[in-house]
Amino acid sequence: MNKVETSIIIPVYNSEKNLANLIQDLLLNLRKKKNIFEIILVDDNSEDNSWDIVKDFCLKNTFIKGVQLRKNVGQHNAIFAGLKHACGEYIVTMDDDGQNSPNDIEKLIDKVKSGSDVSYANYKIKNHDLFRRFGSFLNNIVASFLFNKPVNLILTSFRCLNQDIKKEILKTKSSSIYIDGIIFSITKNVSNVYVEHKKREFGKSNYTLYKLVSLWLQMATGFSILPLRISSLLGFFFSISSFFVTIWFIFFRTVPSHIPEGWTSLIVVVIFFGGIQLLALGLIGEYLGRSYLTINNNIQYSEKKVINIKEEDNKLKSESL
Repeated sequence: MNKVETSIIIPVYNSEKNLANLIQDLLLNLRKKKNIFEIILVDDNSEDNSWDIVKDFCLKNTFIKGVQLRKNVGQHNAIFAGLKHACGEYIVTMDDDGQNSPNDIEKLIDKVKSGSDVSYANYKIKNHDLFRRFGSFLNNIVASFLFNKPVNLILTSFRCLNQDIKKEILKTKSSSIYIDGIIFSITKNVSNVYVEHKKREFGKSNYTLYKLVSLWLQMATGFSILPLRISSLLGFFFSISSFFVTIWFIFFRTVPSHIPEGWTSLIVVVIFFGGIQLLALGLIGEYLGRSYLTINNNIQYSEKKVINIKEEDNKLKSESL
């Protein structure tokens, strides 16, 4: 059996209008290269007819693998599911909205071939709405602090990694997967490649404000203790601040006669310390919750159906891990 050179992993969620065109463009582009490839479509429990499209392409092409998950677990967990079935020497992940151009896949692979462990696409012009662009900007700043990455190194979901990095990623036991955080815990040999970002033809982004905030919390508390250190510093800062503010209220500010003596200083202390305590407790709760889920082996995803994936292949993968 010939060795697969390239695996393309696409997490699919409610993308029936874009999916068929994307796969056809992929097939047209990859067949020109005349190398052996596979496409892995992971349906993250879509609510539309995305899975029917996946099944149709899988039945017509044995090199297209289909995975249907029992419940929606998010983009990163869906990619993780695809990684377990990826046999290629080079693995590319891309979105299902058709905004990633198949023509740029070779650029990402060439960057990894030249020595990088992982290469990320960096868009010359980003065709997202203002909300998504701001979210991406904020995500990049936060990731730079948490993962100690260069600020000018941009993270996107269009990335390429080699087989060795894939094997390291699959060692992760946490139920909360954040692919970029895992990558930066493994290697710093990461690069960017400028690529095209096409306009979305149909639909809109599945990322809501709630999902973005959840992703940031997962990123912040899953791979760094920096938030706890920040809460400690904030606690120290506000403690000192409250001391000086209290001194000012008690000794220098004229207090109206109708306000009971000591009331102002008490309120200042309650406000400052109460806020910091709630912040710290919230962060500690996030860490404890993730630790609890990991210790109790909470599953990362559950596969409902698979197509063109042999049972013996899965057995070999599990033995190698």
